[in-house]
Amino acid sequence: MAEIKSACNFGLYQHYVVGIDPAFGGTGIAIFQDGKLTNVTRLRKTGNQSFEERAHDLALRTANWIYDTVSNRENPRVGIVSPPVVICEIPAYQGTPSRSMGWKKGDLQKLTYLVGSMGQTCMDLAFGKDLNTEFMTVTPAGWKGQLSKKIVIDRIRKRIPDVDKDFQPKLDIWDAIGIGLWALGKF
Repeated sequence: MAEIKSACNFGLYQHYVVGIDPAFGGTGIAIFQDGKLTNVTRLRKTGNQSFEERAHDLALRTANWIYDTVSNRENPRVGIVSPPVVICEIPAYQGTPSRSMGWKKGDLQKLTYLVGSMGQTCMDLAFGKDLNTEFMTVTPAGWKGQLSKKIVIDRIRKRIPDVDKDFQPKLDIWDAIGIGLWALGKF
């Protein structure tokens, strides 16, 4: 997994770009087809399992949802028309008191494990289907800088005017959309 250094450095044209905002309490996923937002979802995995088991389950469900969504349903023999480029947010250590507490409690390590599990699962599914799927990571500061959630949402609404009507985004889905827009150079 490589961190993207700048938006749109994965070629001039990608049929599918996927933004992921990972979390155990709710992973937001946004799929863009030909530069247009076409689908979003929020997956959760809670329970009494170990965080490793929850991470692997959530990673598998995420990868399956992506590949089911980008598959050619009109002609199942064709399969996936074009492999997706997946960009997933990865936590970055920050020295602020609230963030360092998350590090001390292990929350950031667990989230990092989840991202790694998602990357591995997406790549495993891709290689099993002979796809050239790319899985890349970006830190929050890498795609949105220091922007607040409100500014991110306002910017998304400006770029995609009907986003509320068409997708009813909530919580983690907003950041997934933002990550996708950033990857497309439209954020």
